[in-house]
Amino acid sequence: MFIFSWELNSAVMERTSEALSKVVRDFLNNVENISGVYIATLDGLLIAHASRIDADPDRVAAMIASLSAVGDRVSKELLNEDSNHVIVQSSTGYIVIKRVSDLVVGILVQGGDDSTIGLTMLELERLIATIQKQLR
Repeated sequence: MFIFSWELNSAVMERTSEALSKVVRDFLNNVENISGVYIATLDGLLIAHASRIDADPDRVAAMIASLSAVGDRVSKELLNEDSNHVIVQSSTGYIVIKRVSDLVVGILVQGGDDSTIGLTMLELERLIATIQKQLR
């Protein structure tokens, strides 16, 4: 019985992962200034990704899950509530990380200014709505 349950969950997860892979590829191809999209479990296991950069996707998944957890912890300790998202800004772009149910979504944004991050956040919300539909 346990083996059957694991196989069933594994098959469901594989179909979900394939569907999410298509979603992130479409997002990467259709949204300007995006160089990577990653979906990971809360403990850092890669579920789906699409990227234009040369980075180990499993490592990126682990890092975005860790940053999400740290952001949540800091927000709970200092603001007494969960964080909405975590943003890392550099001189060449942003990394935006947002939790969706039991998953973490991270996007890499190249270049841009303050208006770019606003539009990116709007697109990220649309991506999250699509991901939530796939998870139902």
